[in-house]
This record gives sequence, C-alpha cells and structure tokens, in this order.
Amino acid sequence: MIAFVLAAALLIDPTPKKDVSFKTPQATVERTQDAETGPTLTAVAVTLECTARATGRVTGCRVLGETHPGLGFGEAALALMRDAEVAPGPREVQFARTIQFMP
Repeated sequence: MIAFVLAAALLIDPTPKKDVSFKTPQATVERTQDAETGPTLTAVAVTLECTARATGRVTGCRVLGETHPGLGFGEAALALMRDAEVAPGPREVQFARTIQFMP
C-alpha cells in the first residue's frame, strides 16, 4: 500500500502547465516604396489545394487564395506543383499548401 501511495506521489507533477495554443501563420505582405520605380512587393503567398494519389503523384491542384490576385503568382504556384510527388500511401489524400514568393 505504501508503494502505491509513493508511486502516485511521484507521478503527480505539481508544476503549473503552460497554455500552448497554435496559431495559423498569416501570410505577411509588405510593400516598400522606391522613389524611382514606385511600390515593390516584398512577399506574396498563394494557397493551393491538391490531391496526393496513392501512387505518390500530386494532381488536381487549384488556387484557394492569393494575397495579390491577377499578378500571375497563382499560375506560378500551380506550375511549381505540376510535377510534384509525395511518398506513396494507402489512399488518396487532399491537402493544402501555402507557397510564399520572396524577392
């Protein structure tokens, strides 16, 4: 009985637990002003949704959102994923990926 109480006392952790909360990273878009050329983009993000086939091939990508639509970054992100592959798995899986373009 004493061994049971001693084991329980050793397992109890009296230190307070920290609140751990995970935040989704937000894409930061910054602009700098150049006196000669005007505003310059310093960061652009494009979020894609794709399907990973059981064979490992990535297909069916589409743009879910982009920070600066109409500037061609969505098409560039789709081109980057065109020949992408992942580790083969037991079934198809849909996933989202955010690609950040930096100068």
